Amino acid sequence: MKRLAAELVAEGIESRYLNRVLAKVSPGDQLETLQAEIAHEIAQSLGRSEDKVNVALAELELHRARYERAVRENAPANERQGYAQAFNAQRVVAQAKLRHLLIHREAIGFRRNQMLNDLYPIPPKLKE
Repeated sequence: MKRLAAELVAEGIESRYLNRVLAKVSPGDQLETLQAEIAHEIAQSLGRSEDKVNVALAELELHRARYERAVRENAPANERQGYAQAFNAQRVVAQAKLRHLLIHREAIGFRRNQMLNDLYPIPPKLKE
């Protein structure tokens, strides 16, 4: 379409037919639509990264609850140790997901990411 428009202009022809097409889809509209689509995709992708952090932290809560229950019920040491190991392993996963979120945010231009540690606190390791 650009080629045709350029040729018509070069020939000095004002085409009412081309004007009809351009009225429906102007280059400016196309750019705005593309920018909106990109912004929407970035927002969705960032949301998925945040969801992964939240899921990892929820799993971490589950492991902590199991460990604390075992401690309360005076479960055998090897059982408590297993829960502590599961917690600590999930803690590493949560840290990785949080790091990916940080990288993702920086990649799209967010530079102030200190609040991530406040929003998504990762508790210290449990003693095994």
